Amino acid sequence: MLVKREPQGPAGGIAVWRDTLVWVSGPKLVPDPAQPLPLVLAPAPDVYRKRALAALQAAKREWRIVYTSPSSEGLQAAVRAGLGVTVLSKDMAPEGLMMLGAEHNLPTMPDAEIALYRAPGTISRAAQLLAQHVTHSLEIAAGRGHPAS
Repeated sequence: MLVKREPQGPAGGIAVWRDTLVWVSGPKLVPDPAQPLPLVLAPAPDVYRKRALAALQAAKREWRIVYTSPSSEGLQAAVRAGLGVTVLSKDMAPEGLMMLGAEHNLPTMPDAEIALYRAPGTISRAAQLLAQHVTHSLEIAAGRGHPAS
């Protein structure tokens, strides 16, 4: 199973990818730094949501949640419609969405981590090969992103 999580070092699972997080909005919305930031987020306990809210609180930037969805597609649709700003992996931000940053009074966020967990005990040879393939594929892809440390 692949999961988004807080970086944990060697504890639990195998860290396979470091996820650089960015703020994104649709072309219809440029956030006003003088107004509370309208947020489009997944429900708690999502790691990206936690990162976004912690970064905004640390920066003393006012915010309000305007929409939540458990699906990435739902979040992106709301952002494209101009409802608010969300947090995505820099490598997964789709075309048509704008990356935002300090010029919009938005703080940087620490990386998240993608980790591979295997079932406890003995797993089948097929499951072992799949885990190796996933890990190897992400190591190759790390050339365009941030490999886990």
